[in-house]
Amino acid sequence: MDSVLMVGLIFSLRIIDVSMGTIRHIVSVQGRAFLAAAIGFFEVIIFLVAISQVLNSVRENLWLALAYGGGFATGTWLGVKLEERIALGMRMIRVITTRPNDELVEVLRGKGFGVTVLHGEGLSGPVYVLFSIVKRCLVPNFRAIVQELAPQAFLTIEDTRFVSGGGGLINRMGK
Repeated sequence: MDSVLMVGLIFSLRIIDVSMGTIRHIVSVQGRAFLAAAIGFFEVIIFLVAISQVLNSVRENLWLALAYGGGFATGTWLGVKLEERIALGMRMIRVITTRPNDELVEVLRGKGFGVTVLHGEGLSGPVYVLFSIVKRCLVPNFRAIVQELAPQAFLTIEDTRFVSGGGGLINRMGK
């Protein structure tokens, strides 16, 4: 096989298998065992093809090692970008304000987000804590609403592995 073609092939195979590895890791953490296993199956086959080509020819062509490393780095970057784009999973969002914000709660609920409001005590006095479980792809919408209606609010976002119950609120979010 032509040397330039082999370098391109190795680079491309590494991009594909490392990107798949990133997605596999994320779905594994989310508890999607079957999907993670399926991705892993194809990931390791692609890896074996790439590594066997490099090991068989690296003495004659050091560009293969560079293609292998470059494909790994590019695949890592691409995998992260792909994962950001497909936005799998759920997030728990906590919004803390120092004053009641009924408008914020009403707008969020009106957009289909389930919101639970708790009264609490902060360093400087009373606070109002809003909790919501949000599909990850809808987090930017939620954040935009909070930024518009409560720009001084303290906001945290956490991964959520398991969600149960909630009166169907999860299924209505984003309507």
